[in-house]
Amino acid sequence: MDKLPDFGKLLKDLRKKKKLTLNQLSELSGLSPSYLSRIERGERNITNALLLKRLAPHLGLTFEEIMAAAGFINDKSNKGKKNYYQEAPPHWKEIIRDPELDTAVKEIASLSSNEKEGLLLYLKAIKLKRDRGKNKK
Repeated sequence: MDKLPDFGKLLKDLRKKKKLTLNQLSELSGLSPSYLSRIERGERNITNALLLKRLAPHLGLTFEEIMAAAGFINDKSNKGKKNYYQEAPPHWKEIIRDPELDTAVKEIASLSSNEKEGLLLYLKAIKLKRDRGKNKK
């Protein structure tokens, strides 16, 4: 299957957005910096889905998103269906893309309603404290 020609550019843009160097992404993903560099320059394609799976969480992508970006999947079956990610508010898009926040949301789902209410109060208190700190400056 042909890969999209701009996957290397996407890889570089996402890496820079996450403020990662090639060496840092290499350490996180287990892929060599030279291999990643050649992908970014368009000299190499990723030919193995396992390699994409190793990259995805460090770039803020799901496995499906990176597979589609690399041209491995073409989800024509969803044409005409609502795309939850595209329609999500900006703050939810950030949560969806951030593996740590996604994990936190999964943990919140199992809380009781009283625990969720307590967590919400705690978050509001943090925000209030932060806002007060801004006003003092």
